[in-house]
Amino acid sequence: MIKISKILISLFLTIVLLAETATAQMVELKKEKNRVKEELKVAAFLDYPPFGNYANPPYRDSFSSIFQPIVEDYAAKQNFEVTYVITKNYSTLVRDVRRGEIDMLLGMYHETAMYMGLEYVFPAAVNNPIVAMLPGRIHEVKSRADLKKLRGAMSTHEHLSDFVAQELKQYNVKKFEKSLDMYERLFAGQIDYILGSRYFSMIEALKLGIYNKVSFSKQSIWNMPLFIGISKTSIHKKLLSRTFTALMEKPETTKRIEQILIDTIKKVEKETEGVVPPSFSSDKP
Repeated sequence: MIKISKILISLFLTIVLLAETATAQMVELKKEKNRVKEELKVAAFLDYPPFGNYANPPYRDSFSSIFQPIVEDYAAKQNFEVTYVITKNYSTLVRDVRRGEIDMLLGMYHETAMYMGLEYVFPAAVNNPIVAMLPGRIHEVKSRADLKKLRGAMSTHEHLSDFVAQELKQYNVKKFEKSLDMYERLFAGQIDYILGSRYFSMIEALKLGIYNKVSFSKQSIWNMPLFIGISKTSIHKKLLSRTFTALMEKPETTKRIEQILIDTIKKVEKETEGVVPPSFSSDKP
């Protein structure tokens, strides 16, 4: 009888202990859920779709980047509230990242002076190749050397690594603010080719309704790996360096970014269906 009493008492104490443990775990879980989220400030390109584009200032929800889904999923897991800082010019934003006023930069090139003092997240988020576009003459371009004897153009909205910017000095390339002016001269025969990053150029050509009228070189003229950067003076630097780097090292993250990129181009293609291409003339100087 005594043994049975001891067993019952022991069982009762075990049940009480388990109940207390479960209650404590529920309290901790509730505390975690109710914990105030810290702000994660993020900057990006402002005029360079699909990597970063502030399409309709001052409407903040018009900002878009292919990196947003990755950053926002990460932020949710780390209990961050993401704020996209987009109300300053790009060079000022980069400076603010360096000073620790902004925590992350979505897109920067390696060994480029502008990004000195920022920490690169390896591996690169995506490759951003520079290609050549010609109307039906793409067979003429088999190497960089073929471009040196031709007249080229490039958008002023392109963001380049220092290496590519230096290399371009060897080429006869004129810069244009408006893509429309650039393509008008291409079709008028006043320039021979356009250089541009593949995805930005595709989007610009789709918007103008001329995507099917130009040929893109299959071979990249230059490859420019595009990285995500972390401020070395951010209050979240240690956490970001450890956890965001681990995220980017996962093959599934790279695959997801590539799929978002493909889906974004398809979305633009669908949105621009039926766009009537401009009627280009040859009267521009």
